[in-house]
Amino acid sequence: MTPLGRRTRPSDVASRWAHRARRARTLLADRPHTAPLLQFYLSVLELQTAVCAPIDASRWVAASAAPGGDTPRIQLERLPLDELSVEFSTFCREMPATVPDPVSWAARAVTRAESETQVDLLLSLLTGGEFATLGAALGCEPAPLAFLARAFLSPMAEALSALAPTGAPTPAPVCPQCGWPPQVSRLEDESHTQGVRRLVCAFCAAAWAFPRAVCPACGVSGDDGLVFHVDEALPHLRVEACKTCRHYLKSIDLRVLGLAEPLVDDLATPELDLWATEQGLDKIAPNLLGL
Repeated sequence: MTPLGRRTRPSDVASRWAHRARRARTLLADRPHTAPLLQFYLSVLELQTAVCAPIDASRWVAASAAPGGDTPRIQLERLPLDELSVEFSTFCREMPATVPDPVSWAARAVTRAESETQVDLLLSLLTGGEFATLGAALGCEPAPLAFLARAFLSPMAEALSALAPTGAPTPAPVCPQCGWPPQVSRLEDESHTQGVRRLVCAFCAAAWAFPRAVCPACGVSGDDGLVFHVDEALPHLRVEACKTCRHYLKSIDLRVLGLAEPLVDDLATPELDLWATEQGLDKIAPNLLGL
């Protein structure tokens, strides 16, 4: 097995990350009330770029492939988590002092923890396990532990997703690459179709086509399905809320603002999440910062 010291950065993933950083800096100027969120995101993105993105994920493509071409196509729980625990400890140790106190406390606890506990944290994220027991053992809250594991592993998930083969298009409600739910949707015109809706994965950032009128959470469409909320100050963005299951996600219309970055614009619009919460709606998947 190639040691972690051998590093590479897939150019397509690196360019996406650079675009997200540029978009976050633009939004810092345009939406100053979101500065704490965006500054936190930029600090994490910088750490991800330094510690996570350079790890050579290409050697894990075959090992993580689902047998028989199943969906999801990559099985991230098959990553060498014992090996990655060393990098995870580095990631937590280098967490900036400017992050919120609960994250800082959790990062210090993870750094001091045994390698077996660090592996358990990563595996809990990948298998949908709970963090309460691990939090109690480490003396910190579960949510910051989940954040640390997600922030560390998502760059590798994105790199693997970009390298792994894609199958025939399918209107799946979860990511066909890694099986996670969608974070946000985007609308764009393509060569032969206008207004294509693509869901963007909350973990590996893969995007896949999905019917515009269908709720990804419950599959309902028509009069009992999606309704839309638009803030006049954010013409390129709307909330897609389901009348049946009461779940929502945001939609970014790239035809209105081509420079938008769906994952970043989702982070930078907490007022829409607040509005949705006041309406009794639940987000399909919280973003990286827990909103």
